[in-house]
Amino acid sequence: RNPAIFRGRILTYYGRWTYKLEEAARRGAAGVLLVHNDTMATYGWSTVRNSWTGDQVRLVKPPTSLALAGWITQSALTTLLAAKGMDFGAMMTAASRNDFRPVPTGITVRAQVRSTVRFSSAANVVARLPGRDPALTAEAVLVTAHYDHLGIVQPVAGDSIMNGALDNASGTASILAIAEAFVRSGVRPRRSLIFAAFTGEEQGLLGSGAFAQRPPIPLRQVAAVLNLDEANLYGPTRDISVLGGDQSSMGAVFARAARAEGLRVTPDESGLIQGSYFRSDHFPFARAGVPGLAFEIGDDATGQPAGWMAEQKAIYGRDRYHQPADEILPWYTVAGALQQARVLARAALMLGDAASQPTWNATSEFRQAGEARRHGN
Repeated sequence: RNPAIFRGRILTYYGRWTYKLEEAARRGAAGVLLVHNDTMATYGWSTVRNSWTGDQVRLVKPPTSLALAGWITQSALTTLLAAKGMDFGAMMTAASRNDFRPVPTGITVRAQVRSTVRFSSAANVVARLPGRDPALTAEAVLVTAHYDHLGIVQPVAGDSIMNGALDNASGTASILAIAEAFVRSGVRPRRSLIFAAFTGEEQGLLGSGAFAQRPPIPLRQVAAVLNLDEANLYGPTRDISVLGGDQSSMGAVFARAARAEGLRVTPDESGLIQGSYFRSDHFPFARAGVPGLAFEIGDDATGQPAGWMAEQKAIYGRDRYHQPADEILPWYTVAGALQQARVLARAALMLGDAASQPTWNATSEFRQAGEARRHGN
C-alpha cells in the first residue's frame, strides 16, 4: 500500500469488500468473485459462509450491471490457478503495482442459480429525547446499536440458532439503559438525543444506511453518531477504546469523557488495521459527512494478567463471532458494559451541550463529505 495515497498498514474503506462491489458496479462489471484470506479479512471462512448462506437482504434501489457476487477461498483459487500454470502469490504481487492490468486466467465456471425475490419490510426502532435549548433542539446526537443478527444457519454441534448475544444484543441493551438513565435523571443536553436500534446491520448496514439516506431530520442537523456494537461483557478495564477518534474532533470529546470515568484511552491498533471502522452502523453516516465514534472494548482488564483481554477477544473471534456459540456465557458480567455506557453517556452530553457541531480532521477521507453535508439537506 502506498502511504502517500492510503494510510500504511491501516485499512481504509477502499480495502473493504463492500467498496469492491460498489466500484465493480460503477465500472460496469457483470459479477465479482471475492478471494477470502483469513488473515486479510480478520475472520474465518465460517463467518463468510454463515453471512452469505440463505436469504440475502438488500435495500430496494435502481439495478446496476452487477448480477452476481460471491466468495472463493484463497486455497481453492490457488489450486485452480496452478492447474493453469499460474502462481497466486506472484499474481498478488503484480496486482500491488500501479501499472497492473487484469490478465485472463483461462478459468471458466458454468453454474445455474435460481433465486426467489420477495419484498419485505424491517423496522428501525427510534426514539427522541428533546433538547432543552430551543435554539439547538432541532439538532441531534445519535446513540445507536443494531438489534438484528443472522437467524437460523446450518447446525454447529446441533445448534442452528444465531443468538448474537455479544453481537449485538449487548449493545442494544446498553443504549436502552442509557436512554432510561437520561429519562429517569431528568438530564437533557441542549441538543436532542436520538436513540436508534437499527435493523439489517449484518446484511450490510441496511437499517443505518436507509436512515442516513432518508433521515427523519436533515443530515446537517445530525451533529454526531455514537455507536455501540458489542458491549464489554468480559469484565471491568482500566482503559477504553473507540474507532473514529482519529477522524474528527470527537476524539478529544471521547478522551475527556473517559478521563471523567477514571479510564485511559488506548488506541485500537488492531481495529484500525482490520478496518473495523467501516463495519458498523456509524459508517453510513460517515460516508454522508456526519462524524461518528464506534465504542470498543479496552485491553487492560482489571484483576487479570497482561494479554488476558486480547486472548478473550481472539477466542471470541475464532469460536463465537457470527456463529451459534455467541450466547450468554455464565461468566459474563455487566461491569465493563457499565463503564462503556457511562463514557458514552458523558460523550453524548458533551456533544449535545457543545457550542458547535464536531468537525472532521483535515486528514480524514470524509472531510469533503462533511463540507457537502453542512451546505446540503
